[in-house]
Amino acid sequence: MKELEKNPEKLSIVVIEDNRGDFVLIEDFLIEKFKLVEIIHFRDFKTAVNFLETNKQNVSVVLLDLNLPDKQGMELINDLLCYNFQTPIIILTGYSDLVMAKHSLQIGISDYLIKDELTPVVLHKTISFAINRNSFINHIESEKVNYENLFNFSPQPTWLLDSTTLKILNANKAAQNKYGYSLEDFLERSFTDLHPEKEVLLIEQKLASDGEELVRYPFTHFLADGKEIKVDIYSKAINYSISGGLIVQSNDITKTLKRISTIEAQNAKLKEIAWTQSHVVRAPLCRILGIINLIEEESNNPADMEFWLKQLRVSTNEMDDIVKNIVNNTNNFEEE
Repeated sequence: MKELEKNPEKLSIVVIEDNRGDFVLIEDFLIEKFKLVEIIHFRDFKTAVNFLETNKQNVSVVLLDLNLPDKQGMELINDLLCYNFQTPIIILTGYSDLVMAKHSLQIGISDYLIKDELTPVVLHKTISFAINRNSFINHIESEKVNYENLFNFSPQPTWLLDSTTLKILNANKAAQNKYGYSLEDFLERSFTDLHPEKEVLLIEQKLASDGEELVRYPFTHFLADGKEIKVDIYSKAINYSISGGLIVQSNDITKTLKRISTIEAQNAKLKEIAWTQSHVVRAPLCRILGIINLIEEESNNPADMEFWLKQLRVSTNEMDDIVKNIVNNTNNFEEE
């Protein structure tokens, strides 16, 4: 109420009332309590709805009498709410019906006032609270839509789970596209159904840890076509319904693990090549160096010279074969 007094923006109030005397009284109360107010009067449901459909963004609040010439009671309330104008609606009625009042508030009416009990102060407070409450509700709904968009359009497969049963309550577009299940298919499953039986206890323990990454473990997930992928799982508890909820994301690491496996295999081959260079190559190389020393010492003996030259050729050919083998292994390594 004080916010409206400090910031006296012009209010546009629609009064749907067929009784002229009641309307004049309401009009006087509104003019008395609101500095800037536009009062728009309609005597029946049809003309009021026609106006609201084209001006709903400019209407601050609707004051609704429950007995109009073309519609009355709960039928009137339900039909007006069906249009979802997102404008607070306050009922003004000549009689007290607590059952109707309670039901009206449950289905979306902002407040319920008895005309005989109406005063300028009561009307002012009711309108002020209704406008502020409606603004707050609209803000919450807007934030809800934003979070739903963040959930649905996240590029990571994401699920909303019941924290007690791990039943899937929602699955975003990325999860549906990646796993090949429709939303309806997911809603019939528990999150553990995506895992092999041997991993069920592990995933239950991980999801119960409330996102604590004490141990990173690559889990297995089954896609709709039976294909297996390896995934990292991330989860966080959220406030949702009575039992609580979990937001869970998966990250496909199948290609990453394959690359790691390839790198490890390549490293093994590199070690093998290095071992060959440091051990296998040294044997013929040592023999060649030894033969050269002997040739230098016995250079005057032609018979021995011929023998050592043959041995030198044998060792040289062996060395050549080893070098070719190293080159072939290196080429195969580069191709992989």
